[in-house]
Amino acid sequence: MFDILRIVLIVLVILFLIKRKWDLGLVLFVGTLLIALVFRIHFKIFLRNVLEALVSRDTLSLVGIILLVLYIGTLLQSRGNFKRMVDSLKNLIPEPRLILALPSVFIGLLPMLGGALMSAPIVEEAGKRWKLTPAWKTFLNYWFRHIWEYCWPLYVNVILAAAILQIPIKKIASVQFPFTILAVALGLVILFKNVPALSQEKNDQSFLRNVYSLFFSIWPIFLVIILIFCFKLSMIVSLAVVFLSTQVLFRLPIKERLNIIWNSISLKTVFLVASVMVFKRILEASGALSSLARVFPSEGVSAYLLLFTLPFFLGLLTGVNHAYVGISFPLLLPIFGSGNPDMILVLFAYVSGFVGILLSPAHLCLFLTVDYFKADLRDVYKILIWPVALIFVAAFLVLFFFRIV
Repeated sequence: MFDILRIVLIVLVILFLIKRKWDLGLVLFVGTLLIALVFRIHFKIFLRNVLEALVSRDTLSLVGIILLVLYIGTLLQSRGNFKRMVDSLKNLIPEPRLILALPSVFIGLLPMLGGALMSAPIVEEAGKRWKLTPAWKTFLNYWFRHIWEYCWPLYVNVILAAAILQIPIKKIASVQFPFTILAVALGLVILFKNVPALSQEKNDQSFLRNVYSLFFSIWPIFLVIILIFCFKLSMIVSLAVVFLSTQVLFRLPIKERLNIIWNSISLKTVFLVASVMVFKRILEASGALSSLARVFPSEGVSAYLLLFTLPFFLGLLTGVNHAYVGISFPLLLPIFGSGNPDMILVLFAYVSGFVGILLSPAHLCLFLTVDYFKADLRDVYKILIWPVALIFVAAFLVLFFFRIV
């Protein structure tokens, strides 16, 4: 029980620092030092584990993946590819109401900080035809921007979860993909129920010309998908192939190429990834996880309660996707099971945390979208709460029928 109190102390300090708006990587670094102190890990053992975590294959691969994903996003944004994509969508979609959703859906394929702002101008323009309120425009832009985060292998939270659990990303993606389908369905039901039908607006370009423009505006994303799911290449290899392909096919001056690469490098993100992996390693070395496993068995009400509360409140308080995964998943490993984790329990914990993310007023996408449309957050919550609640109910029902009953 004393070990559990020490873990609670560490979590409370982490939450306090997050509330004080400390950098998440620095918060996890402090958390790692606290673990070493309160569990009295010898300095040599601590240093050896830190170094091994930093140079491990998993950590280096993870850093490479993150940097390559950031590069693709920076390249496509700087070259105006996303703008060409949404222009093509306007002319291809026979149902005008889908223009309120699809730009956010497509832009959501590539993670980027505050990415909802990229599709917000399109939703703003399209929303004029229906005279939508700011709250409705905020909801539609925000909801469809985040449908992919349950399964899409380019998202940091999915990548981190796979690394912490030591399982292929495709395994998480396949298990959690139905929740992306559910999120799409809920969003479309709300969209079609509350927005009346109107006639389509088209330009003079042919159908094939618009398809061509759409495909070539985001072909690097399509190539990543094909390499991973059709050719069964690893994430890092697929992204490396795309990186080399863009260097060959994008005819850019050397200076501009170097600027794009330089601007895509985020040392803050690299530090965060390294901090997560070191935090996980030191947590394992401390024996804290085995103590947690003894108090919270892998089955029963106490375990299920922890699977919800820890990810949910971390997501709600931080509004940062990889925060709830990076902090809670290492702590929940004894409940998930090591080596071959119980994917039903992983799904429930992941969705619980992401529900907290969607509702968090600290979530950058929500804050920026509310600010862009000048919406009242309370009005947005009145629309948002129902689909979010249904997402959680669906995850609970999966847990109930496959593990509790």
